[in-house]
Amino acid sequence: MDRRILHVDIDAFLASVEQLRDPTLLGRPVAVGTGVVASRSYEAKARGVHTAMPLHEALRRCPELVVRPGDARLVERYRQRVAEILRRFTPVVEVCSLDDFYADLTGVPLRVEQALAGTTTVDAERSLATLCRELRAVVRAETGLSIAQGLGSTRTVARMATTKAKPGGICEVAAGAELDFLAEFPVEAVPGLGPKSVALLQQVGVHTVRQLWAVDRELLRQSFGARGDEVWLRCRGLDEAPVQETATLRSISRETSFEPRLDAESQQLPFLRSMLAYLLDRATSELRAQRLLARTVQVKLHHVDGGCFERQRTLAAPTDRTDACMVVAGELLDELALRRVLVRLVGVTLTSLSAPRPAQGSLFGDDGQARRQLFAAVDAVRARHGFGALVVGGAAGLLGQLAVGKHGFVLRTPSLTK
Repeated sequence: MDRRILHVDIDAFLASVEQLRDPTLLGRPVAVGTGVVASRSYEAKARGVHTAMPLHEALRRCPELVVRPGDARLVERYRQRVAEILRRFTPVVEVCSLDDFYADLTGVPLRVEQALAGTTTVDAERSLATLCRELRAVVRAETGLSIAQGLGSTRTVARMATTKAKPGGICEVAAGAELDFLAEFPVEAVPGLGPKSVALLQQVGVHTVRQLWAVDRELLRQSFGARGDEVWLRCRGLDEAPVQETATLRSISRETSFEPRLDAESQQLPFLRSMLAYLLDRATSELRAQRLLARTVQVKLHHVDGGCFERQRTLAAPTDRTDACMVVAGELLDELALRRVLVRLVGVTLTSLSAPRPAQGSLFGDDGQARRQLFAAVDAVRARHGFGALVVGGAAGLLGQLAVGKHGFVLRTPSLTK
């Protein structure tokens, strides 16, 4: 069976997130960064703005450029969402960097056979373009993001195909067509060749992949060490490096810090309890999004004198319900909040994660089905209108004390999933 590797790249990721966050930026040149351009919209690219360019140069080239610092928390949520969508199509998904992913579509029977259904019988003629179009449509509908997709028999071919697909397109390299596809790429496009290696090759007249084929394998090995073998294989579309599934989360945590001199209310127990409820709401929402259950709840407090204290408790049964976890978290907070020292940080961590399993229901008692349906409805509303559309339980105590927007309360230092 021919390998079919999919590479997915989110178009202008950081800039696109800013445009989704503020629709008035749609169609305008946008750059994200502090000092240098980390990401730019395609409107900014058309005006000569490129990544890694100093911001002062970007503004000189494009005076109307809108510069934003970016929101790491929001970007991470979008990235996780794209990864979740990919896992619906194949269980083997590798999250490589901030904005790109690999997926192994080889031998994924249901989706692949559906996509390949037709009159073609020769492997080289069979296409996964239908599958890619469906994936692109789902990502656009559920996140608003645009993705470029490359399909090939190896990671290298798939990744290089993605460069031909940008922005928002699909480029599929049929089995047996790898050499023709790779031939005219510049050598700097080959993964594993950095600027110094490219400069060395160009000094001896090697500018394209076709010219790189003429370089002896042993010479590449002597010039670049073990990486020389990898380059020799990659430029011919022969590398066999597998897609490695990104490890399952071991824990989910949310935390925020305070500046006690400026946030006087943050030292009151009711405020701490409301903040803990909000952080736990975010953690359990992520838990449900990842289709996981937690067995252990941990609460931590850090004080301005350097004291760090944690308590944890194991539940009778794993759960993803916010209310069930909050009962335990509230008791742990009461045990921790005994010192008369200013609090610098509060956080919650959910551990002992596991996938849901079939469970015996209760014939006469309440097995929590109504609450699970409630939180499913809450998640559905937030998926459509933003996390800040609903405030759940004890987190309502933060209303009027913290600014709240589409993506929830504005915290001083929100953390990402760990």
